[in-house]
Amino acid sequence: MIRSAILVLAMLASAPVALSAQSETMLNTPSVESWNVYGAGQTHKLRKDDNVQGGGAMRIDVAKAQANVWDVGASTPISGAIAKGDRLVVAFWARLESGGTGGSAEIPTILQVASPPYAPIVAGSVTLGGEWKLVSITGTAAADHAAGSTNVALQLGGAAQKIDLGPAFVMKLAK
Repeated sequence: MIRSAILVLAMLASAPVALSAQSETMLNTPSVESWNVYGAGQTHKLRKDDNVQGGGAMRIDVAKAQANVWDVGASTPISGAIAKGDRLVVAFWARLESGGTGGSAEIPTILQVASPPYAPIVAGSVTLGGEWKLVSITGTAAADHAAGSTNVALQLGGAAQKIDLGPAFVMKLAK
């Protein structure tokens, strides 16, 4: 599975800006505009950035570390269905503009059910630095999930930091 994920990520990194969301493996529509940012103690705005795939980023400025890492976050919807046993990749472009801890930021990343209790389907964390990087987590679904019932959630409240998010990609790998 890791080899397949690496190949898919390599394709994304070299893909043209208009990556087709009609791909058989794509479960979402990759777009920087689809990030939903939430929580007190943050500001966010879309900005132009020619250094990331798609040419735009969502800048999220967390003023100070929150009581809970999940108090500030960003999510993006997944429109496709997930079946038990699906091998999944969540990948997104991101960078730490400033702040974090020692020049980096550890970001909990969860593909989850999009309603309470927000049960995780695939979970992990990614490390961001100052350069744009395509980061990812992978895993296998333990249950079926209806189309439109899931999302990707990033927990951003762990430190005072400015983070730029590019488009996110959620894919099923071939079995």
